Amino acid sequence: MTFEQLLIRHNISGYSLSKATRIPYMTINDLINGKTKAENMSLKHASLISQCLDIDIKELLNLDTAYLPKFRYFRNNILNELKFLGYEVFIKTIIKNKTIDYYYKNNGQEYAYYLLALIDYLCRINNLPRYCERYNKLRKERLERAYYVGSDTVKFDSIDDAEKKLNISVIPEFKRYNIIEENVFNVA
Repeated sequence: MTFEQLLIRHNISGYSLSKATRIPYMTINDLINGKTKAENMSLKHASLISQCLDIDIKELLNLDTAYLPKFRYFRNNILNELKFLGYEVFIKTIIKNKTIDYYYKNNGQEYAYYLLALIDYLCRINNLPRYCERYNKLRKERLERAYYVGSDTVKFDSIDDAEKKLNISVIPEFKRYNIIEENVFNVA
């Protein structure tokens, strides 16, 4: 079982676990995304999580490392993190931790594109300059087919097709990557 599966089994999000344990969300997110192995977390964090989830600490420390979370779960965690941190701290954290680079290098292009689109969108709506020239090459890439963020399985032939069928307007920064996203501020 992975850390992500453990949270699903206990019906708790990474954001809620972070609030309940007072462990920084990025630490929890690194466990969910497999960037940090459960066996490598501090004893203090392991103790807080095992108490919160009411599980044996040995079970927690022996979890498998997740490769990539389901996209819907990834999106919800990222958007909850944005809500929790605010856009300025969120952008700085993603850039400082090289989260986009991590996903891109680990065959998670849709995750990397989503994060970069989100950062570019947040910069535009908050009248900030576009962040990090090092991503200019990535900004020229896109997914082959339109990818709907609401599901891991639903794909459309084109963004126009998705906008028509779903009766939505896709945010331009996401459209650039062929990702269908209409509202990053509406998250549970």
